[in-house]
Amino acid sequence: MVRSEITVNELNGAFANHETADTIDKDNDHVIAAGANFERLIISFELSAATAADTITIVAGTGHPAFRYGLGDLTFEAAGGAERVCIGPIETARYLQSDGTIHIDIAGTSIAGTIDAYSVP
Repeated sequence: MVRSEITVNELNGAFANHETADTIDKDNDHVIAAGANFERLIISFELSAATAADTITIVAGTGHPAFRYGLGDLTFEAAGGAERVCIGPIETARYLQSDGTIHIDIAGTSIAGTIDAYSVP
């Protein structure tokens, strides 16, 4: 499976174009590519639809460099219907994969919407 890549909005103290939000891809899940500034990464999910118990999971790393991987995944469980949630800053010591990426898994019956990611210097 090839994960759908999430475009990161790099905030640097100046006005910048807002990247188009990425559509949630529950069939392929998502990845934030290596090289993005993960020091202060915020991820926002705008759910246009969801069934109660649909989930969004920030996947824990499997070892180095994620030395806090033992804390496990972080999972959000939808209440049902439309809602907007965000998480951040993302802790690389917990979520960074060995290839330098961050993985986000989507599961559920009707979950749909968009994902935005923001990197703050």
